[in-house]
Amino acid sequence: MKIKFLTVITGLLMAAFMITSCLNDDDNEVTLSSESSITAFSIKDNIETKYTAKVNGKDTTLTATVKGSDYPFIIDQVERRIYNADSLPVGTNVSKVVVEITADTPYILIVADKDSLWTSTDSLNFENPVKFKVMAQSMEYGAVYTAEINVHKQEPDSLVWSNLSSDFNGSAIQAQKAVYFNDKIYVFARQDEGKVAVTTTSITDGHSWSALQPLSLEKADYSTAMTWGDHLYIIAENQLYQSENGTDWSKIESAPKLKMLVSNIYSQNNPEENNKLIAINTDNVFVESHNGTEWTEQESVPYGFPETSLSFVSYPLNTNSSIDRMLVLGENPIATDTTSVVWAQLSTENTWGNYPPEKDNLDFCPKLENIAMIHYNNQLYAFGGPGKKNGSNLAPFSAFYESVNNGITWQQVKRYVFFPEEFSNLYKQADGNYSYVIDKNNYLWIMWSKSGQVWRGRINKLGFKKSI
Repeated sequence: MKIKFLTVITGLLMAAFMITSCLNDDDNEVTLSSESSITAFSIKDNIETKYTAKVNGKDTTLTATVKGSDYPFIIDQVERRIYNADSLPVGTNVSKVVVEITADTPYILIVADKDSLWTSTDSLNFENPVKFKVMAQSMEYGAVYTAEINVHKQEPDSLVWSNLSSDFNGSAIQAQKAVYFNDKIYVFARQDEGKVAVTTTSITDGHSWSALQPLSLEKADYSTAMTWGDHLYIIAENQLYQSENGTDWSKIESAPKLKMLVSNIYSQNNPEENNKLIAINTDNVFVESHNGTEWTEQESVPYGFPETSLSFVSYPLNTNSSIDRMLVLGENPIATDTTSVVWAQLSTENTWGNYPPEKDNLDFCPKLENIAMIHYNNQLYAFGGPGKKNGSNLAPFSAFYESVNNGITWQQVKRYVFFPEEFSNLYKQADGNYSYVIDKNNYLWIMWSKSGQVWRGRINKLGFKKSI
């Protein structure tokens, strides 16, 4: 940075003052403005950032550029603070940054041991905040602004977990299923003698859980609990019930006798005919409804369709947001198979198809006990209890498996996205009973039976105000 001392500024301002005085000698009094605010601030050029990626199978540090104009700055005129709300990527070098500044006068000073005149070609070190002030036309200095360029301190792709100290009553819970509804997490729990109860917490809490409240329904199937639109749904004695709060339930008299809720599509922006709830009736036939009351039969359930530990996701196609893809994964009912198979259906279709692993294809999803599938960070993840893959035994919750092609192929995740080491023992302690849910803030929650531990994790960048 080139230093321009205050004598230069003073000389310039004095010259301007003298000229102004000469031009106004005809008894015209001129009042020079005392305005001295910074009105705009931005990063002028691209900035170098470093990141880690695999090159020829090895983690390698690479460099890229960040477009400064993509990160607007806020000017707090009350506190005299200048900052970017959306932090730059971790690893961004801010030791030499050229900025654009607009103020009430062009006389903008960098405040330091020796104040200097800022110019638009200065490269400044923003590893620590930089202070500026503006000299008004009246030659008075305005208040000092503190400018900082925020850079993420966390690795954006890392999944970070926290163990929430909570009163979740896992000791009274056998099997369980969690659903997200109206900014709350509902855990439907099977207790002794097959009774089902529900406990809830706010997604902003997780420490305080409501007391387990038995459902008024006889022989409710906890595993069928599902959110669809503005209601919760559950099956009890082959009858479908709905609720607005998880406590008061009403039977949908017009619904057929059902044994399983499979998946659904719902968006407030969709017309009713594009939203649907899919179930399996007692005749082992798929049925669907667009409003919960009127139902139509579709195809018979094909051989190999999962029957237990069912998890589903639905999301719009990248190529056409008006069409949704539904995917279903569960325990593979084919006893001799060592794979888990994803079944898929588009919202414009009425039949399900699967992605059977081809012979000699090692990129399949392993057959895990109590397997779960989530759509997270714009891709699919699967995880669960013990299993086998390629002849090797897999410990419970030893890894995530990811698919970037809608469940066709799967790979074990080996960087950034991991489970805490405690999960393997928690799974064994819970006899394999856990539940999971993703909330609107991109947190993945896992609740454990027996121990009652509640864990919450999120990939760092999903918590940033702006994805990077």
